[in-house]
Amino acid sequence: MEQKPIQLYVKAISHNNKEIYKYTFFKNPALFKWLLSLNYFKYDYSKKILFTDAKEEILDAIQIAAKGRLAINKNSFHRLPITQAQLEPQHALPRFEIPKYDFKLRVIVKNAIIENNKYYLITTDHILACKKELLELDFITYNRNLSAFLMPMQEINLLKLLNAIKGKVFVALHQHINIQSLYLQSIFWKQSYITDILLPNEYLSHLKSNNYSLNTIHGYYSSFFNFIYYCKSINKELTSLSPQNVNDIVLKMASHNYFSTSTTHCLINAVLYYYKNILNKQDYKNQIIRPQKERVLPKVMAKEEVEKILNNCNNLKHKTMLSMLYSCGLRAGEIINMKVLDIDSKRMLISVTKGKGNKDRKVMLSEKLLLLLKEYYLLFKPKIYLFEGQYGDQYAISSLRQVLNEACRKAGIRQKPTLHWLRHSFATHLLEAGTDIRYIQQLLGHSSTKTTEIYTYVSTKQISLIKSPLDSLNI
Repeated sequence: MEQKPIQLYVKAISHNNKEIYKYTFFKNPALFKWLLSLNYFKYDYSKKILFTDAKEEILDAIQIAAKGRLAINKNSFHRLPITQAQLEPQHALPRFEIPKYDFKLRVIVKNAIIENNKYYLITTDHILACKKELLELDFITYNRNLSAFLMPMQEINLLKLLNAIKGKVFVALHQHINIQSLYLQSIFWKQSYITDILLPNEYLSHLKSNNYSLNTIHGYYSSFFNFIYYCKSINKELTSLSPQNVNDIVLKMASHNYFSTSTTHCLINAVLYYYKNILNKQDYKNQIIRPQKERVLPKVMAKEEVEKILNNCNNLKHKTMLSMLYSCGLRAGEIINMKVLDIDSKRMLISVTKGKGNKDRKVMLSEKLLLLLKEYYLLFKPKIYLFEGQYGDQYAISSLRQVLNEACRKAGIRQKPTLHWLRHSFATHLLEAGTDIRYIQQLLGHSSTKTTEIYTYVSTKQISLIKSPLDSLNI
């Protein structure tokens, strides 16, 4: 039987301010003696290093002299460049992206009433630069007392503003502004992109007539907007695309931009909505290929981590909001829409109105949460919304995210949980406490238990009790 060659490992190092090749191998006195017999090998007895000069021809000479009995392993030579490559994102395909404006100026539009007149109040951190852009418009004035710009509260003025400063100033809307025109809303959504593409008017109006929420419409708009732009870039007309064309384009967009499975499904949903409902091509549904759905497990925190987070909220409002998210399994949008009258302390119930899918539900009111709410109400005295922002409107979700991040930092939690993790933790902790999954489904507002069943894979209470076969070994 032919004997396998002995592995001789070589590594480039610095020794006495000189680059050398260091050699190692499994204990083999005969090999050690033979290598030292070669005139280019040296041995440092103090540091126990067998080495040669760092020359490629020496490695060739060793292989020739060994006559196939040695295999020189040079993997250490490749380690650094390969390791660096793992740290870099792998983008084998060029990303498909719509070019964007590089905005230097940004303004925020808010509702305001001044001397019984309704205005859009425009604030910015760049007053002087914005004066040059905004005061050229005859429907905008500057109020020195407020240090802000004003324009009459008419949606046509918002449209005129966007058209006048297109590509120069980014216009953000405060969350309390409710735009009625979907066309105007779409102009706000696309203001960052350097393109004149518009979605078909009937697409947005059809979504609205089907009572889709603004968030859902925005999601469909963004996906379909990207699809239309891609079609334009390859000179394809929407109305002339066959199902196979749609499949090819979706595959290319998903591959080039490394879409997740869920993002690809959102893209397909938005595109299919157009062909089914606007062009009335019902046969497309069965011909569009969807990627197999992944089973991504929700992120869950331990009870001890939730406790640390809540105990590190020094602000009463912040602690009450995070406690409510966890106590009731609410979505972030549901808690900011919560109104004072939604709390029923007599029946110990909380009404969640117009949750995801415009569905209402009831959730339990925790006794500890009720104590927090009473203390909070006496201090802050909210009027309409249970948790008010600085203008008496809804609290901002972005501010609530910052609250959670700060509490996690103080609690020493290295992970960066999202607000939705509290909802996942609520469901998982109930399941581990023995709560029937049908009740959890009702509390979360899921239409089907199949959605809720994902938490059975997250719950680790029973799994942690199983003994590994390794524990039975005498090692």
